[in-house]
Amino acid sequence: MELLRAQNGCLFAVIATVAVLLAPTFAQAENNLMALQRMAQASRQLTYEGVFVYRSADRMETSRIAHAWTDGRDLERIEVLDGSPREMIRNEDETTSFFPIEKRLIVETRSTHRQFPALLPAGMSRLQDNYSIRSIGQGRVAGINSRVIILDPRDDLRYGHEFWLDNASGLLLRAVVLGGHGETLDSFSFTQIVIGGTLPPQALKPRFPTEGLQVQKITTTEIVPEDLGWVFHKKIPGFRRINAMKRQSGSEKSALHILFSDGVATISAFIEPRANSEGAEQSSPAVLSSMGALNVYRRQTPQHYLVVMGEVPALALKQLGDGIEWRK
Repeated sequence: MELLRAQNGCLFAVIATVAVLLAPTFAQAENNLMALQRMAQASRQLTYEGVFVYRSADRMETSRIAHAWTDGRDLERIEVLDGSPREMIRNEDETTSFFPIEKRLIVETRSTHRQFPALLPAGMSRLQDNYSIRSIGQGRVAGINSRVIILDPRDDLRYGHEFWLDNASGLLLRAVVLGGHGETLDSFSFTQIVIGGTLPPQALKPRFPTEGLQVQKITTTEIVPEDLGWVFHKKIPGFRRINAMKRQSGSEKSALHILFSDGVATISAFIEPRANSEGAEQSSPAVLSSMGALNVYRRQTPQHYLVVMGEVPALALKQLGDGIEWRK
C-alpha cells in the first residue's frame, strides 16, 4: 500500500510538473491565435494609407494602397506604381480595375483579385490543425515596432508563412511565404504607412479618366453545392470549400470558380467550357507552371478547360486537379 501511495505520489508530481511546463506553451499558442485573429480583423476594419512592395521570383512590384472602413463598408484603392499603369478600386463586393494603356475597364460584382494579404477569419479555429504557430520576437517594418509570428506547415501540402504585425493596431505590415527549406518564395512589405485618422476624399477615387475605355462587366453569382455539377474526388486535407461562383461576361460562356482554403492559403479551381469541343482529343497532357509561391496546374477534357492555382506546393494542386470530374 505504501508503495502504491509512493507511486501515485510520484505520478501526481510528474503530471503536475508537466502541466506547469506546458502551461506557458498553451498560453502562448492561444496568445498567437488571438494576435492572428486581430490581424485578420485589422486589415478590413482599420483606415490606413501607404506604399508596399511585392516580390515573387525575379519580379518586384510597388503599389500604393488606401483603405477605409466606413459605415460597415470595406473600401480600398490600389495603384501599381511600376510598369504599365494599373489601378483597382474595391467597394465592398464591386471591384473596378483600370488599364489606361490598354484602354480597358473591368467591373466585377464580386472581387476575386489578389487583395491586400489577410487571413480568413472563418478558418481561424482550425489553424492549428494545419500549422504549428510560434512567435519569434520583435522587429521593425517601415519604422513601426512589430511582432513576428511563424506558421510552420504540418505536412508537405502547404507552405510556411511569416507575419509581421503592428504591435499597436495588429495590422499586417509584412508577409513572407516560405518554401520547404525555409527559403523565401513570395513576400510583401510596407515601406511607408500611416495607420488611423481620416483619408482625404480623393484617396479612394480613381486617378485615371474613364472616357474612351472599353468596359467589360463580369457578373458573379454564388452556387449551392447541389448545383455545381462537378465533384472533387481528391480533396486536400485541411482545405475546405468556402465558395463556389459562376462568372459571366457578356455573351461569353459562363465559367465556374470554386475556392478552397485552410484558413491561410487559398486554392482556386476554374472550369470553363471549350469554345469548340467537336473533334477534340479525349485527353491532353497536363501542364504545371510556377512563379514564386504561385503554382498553376492546367488540364483539359474533351469539353472543358480546368485550371487549378494557388500559393501552395505543386503536389497539392495536382492532387486536387486530377480528382475533378463531371458528375454523371
